[in-house]
Amino acid sequence: MPILLEAGGSQVSKARLLGAYIKRSLGDVLGELAILEELREEDCADEPELRGNVYSMLGQAYNTIGQADKSVKSFMQSVEAETGWAQRLVEYSNAIFAAAALPNTDQAFWQKLYSGYESLLAEGQVEVYPPRRYRHSRIRIGYLSSDFKEHPVSALLWPLLDKANAKEFQIFCYGGNREEDFVTKAFRDKADVYRQVYGWSHDKIARQINIDEIDILVDLGGHTSSNMLPVLAYRPAKIQLSALGWVGSTGMKAVDYVLGDEYCTPDRRQAAYVEQLLAVKGSHFCFHLFNKMPEVTEAPWKDRGFITFGCFNNFSKVTDEMLGLWGRILAQVPNSKLLLKHKLFDNESGRAYTLKRLEKWGIPSNRVELRPFSRDYLRQYGDMDIALDTFPYTGGMTTFEAMYMGVPVVSRYGNSRGQRFGYSMLMNVGLEDMAVDNADDYVYVAATLGNNPDILCDLRLHLREMVKKSPLMDEQEYAIQVEGLYRQLMQDV
Repeated sequence: MPILLEAGGSQVSKARLLGAYIKRSLGDVLGELAILEELREEDCADEPELRGNVYSMLGQAYNTIGQADKSVKSFMQSVEAETGWAQRLVEYSNAIFAAAALPNTDQAFWQKLYSGYESLLAEGQVEVYPPRRYRHSRIRIGYLSSDFKEHPVSALLWPLLDKANAKEFQIFCYGGNREEDFVTKAFRDKADVYRQVYGWSHDKIARQINIDEIDILVDLGGHTSSNMLPVLAYRPAKIQLSALGWVGSTGMKAVDYVLGDEYCTPDRRQAAYVEQLLAVKGSHFCFHLFNKMPEVTEAPWKDRGFITFGCFNNFSKVTDEMLGLWGRILAQVPNSKLLLKHKLFDNESGRAYTLKRLEKWGIPSNRVELRPFSRDYLRQYGDMDIALDTFPYTGGMTTFEAMYMGVPVVSRYGNSRGQRFGYSMLMNVGLEDMAVDNADDYVYVAATLGNNPDILCDLRLHLREMVKKSPLMDEQEYAIQVEGLYRQLMQDV
């Protein structure tokens, strides 16, 4: 959100808000949070634009430090404070995104949250396009994303372009990302039609999609940052689905399906989803490597003499319950340590806050290493023996990368699609014993693996090859599977 320094609001409050932005730019999220909490207490009741900014920034800051409950509440307060419909939709998506990390949510919680999003969409008086069935010589597939760049979504989408059956499918890409790089160029060159739609309004994008006579529109962002999900409310395509980039439901009745696989979506209906679930055989994640990956190194415990557990997942996914389980794991593996890496640790205040939080859950500071964000993070898997997945918001790209770098992952899974990503990937690689459905088994498997380091040496040598030979990297078969679903959808309408 841009800094509001124009009309409305006291100059003092605006200056302090600017101070919060400066703290953020320096990576000092705790310093930013302190300023924002003071501004919130002052309420700014007669300054709605300023208040909306404050609550939005609070939501982002709370999310960064892993306080999902406060993050959701703050984003919802921003929804109420904002006056512009489009920005209110952004803040509501932020709230849904943050809610994915909340433990112990139920169907009623999600139904209420999604109902609110649908009601907000309706306030925009969206003009829905009448359904049309086209008779093209090829099925037109439209991919809508703000991540046509070096990003996990592009790594997952690429096989569906590169291995597409060009005789049967025509690919349109609608790119909402402002930044462009070598990956963007690859998509521009590969797609039949690539349209840069950054800065376009939702209705303008929908109108273009409708003009292009898209048969199946696939949204790749869901409720993630810079998403264009409201475009689907206009129903520019007869068949609309969500895939790859979002862990949960869109919550929209205008979205017909969500892509999954035989492991994470065994049923066509799940309680937390508004849409029907589609299941490909094997994995609904297939990873393309745009960059050369570092070589796998020897298991670090051999040189260090102790086991290093680690997690490079976004720290917003790390709940207090997970920290409690990690503390139990460390207690059962003598001299073991925990390696964490995140932008929160770029600043001393962030590190101090995290160490205090860890100690509360039985993880002493002398058994933890906190590393700041860096571009060479893949090489740093060479310092990790065992990766610990998060729950209920499980890892996606991080789980794949850890295994590709020779590091086994222990994952807990639940009942919904988004809670079973780790389970699906481990099943596809052949490491089903490392996926468990309860907290005690999560601790048991991780501790048992940590106390049997010879197993780690064997996995280190073979895990990359196991991943390469699995459905996680079989790009041709993945394209065949997904295209088969597309054909079926077209036959069903």
